[in-house]
Amino acid sequence: MENQTRRDFIRNATIGGISLSLAPSLYPKPLAKDDPNRFQIGIQEYTFHRWLGRKLDHLDYPALCKDKLGITHIEYWNRPFGGKHTDKKYVGELVKRTTGEGMKNVLILVDAKNQLDATNKDQRDKAVDEHKGWIDCAAQLGCDAIRVNCRSGGNADVNVKNATDGVGRLCDYAKDTKVKVVIEPHGGHSQNPDWLLKAMKEIDRPNAGILPDFNNFGRYDRYDGVTKSLPYAPAVCAKALKFDDKGNETHTDYYRMLKIVYESDFSGVISIEFEGGGIDPIEGSLMTKKLILKALKAATRG
Repeated sequence: MENQTRRDFIRNATIGGISLSLAPSLYPKPLAKDDPNRFQIGIQEYTFHRWLGRKLDHLDYPALCKDKLGITHIEYWNRPFGGKHTDKKYVGELVKRTTGEGMKNVLILVDAKNQLDATNKDQRDKAVDEHKGWIDCAAQLGCDAIRVNCRSGGNADVNVKNATDGVGRLCDYAKDTKVKVVIEPHGGHSQNPDWLLKAMKEIDRPNAGILPDFNNFGRYDRYDGVTKSLPYAPAVCAKALKFDDKGNETHTDYYRMLKIVYESDFSGVISIEFEGGGIDPIEGSLMTKKLILKALKAATRG
């Protein structure tokens, strides 16, 4: 099966284990590097995008992760909610199936119709309103964050200004919750780590952040991108696309990347997001999990 990135999916649609700090005002005090509770392995629901709605029901996704992968830190994708994210009874069922089973809901990846950094203010207004429901959903689930896009492009300085307006207003809406608004590198200027840092400076909210993604920095150096993003990250996305015959990911040097994470002040969840084809998502997720654990173990040895 041909690999399909989430960006391609969106375009075509129109639209644990070893236990993982950020801006000091935003995140907990860093744990010691050798603290056994420092890191947790998580899973992003987009991993199962080919199964959802056919082979896998959204409400059954957490149980599958726990039973088949041994993972209890759960990330969601907005699309499988099917518009029910504002239905408190429906979301409450997910709460029952996760927190009641000793699981932790981490964040929601929100691929929204309207962009928070849109050039047109009316579109930004719509984007802010559209994302408010996801803040409420994340708060009910007990998530730490929602993961948003700022990919409108155009003049970089104007784009920062627009992102500051849209993301800033959403942060203000979320300020009475524990939910952070984190920009992921996912197209446009957001793939430039220096643009992301400038956006953080301009947004200047304690609940704004960045979601480092191993494979989403485009033409920019991914290792530099993750290094610069980690001080603003509530979680890390360990994206995997393909493995060689030794079990190493062919796009990212996981040993180098996890050493960067280990040597930073980051504590929290390292989430698997397997987007590869040719093998099913269970096998791909297990291979990614194994590689994360091996790379973290190597990092502890220096």
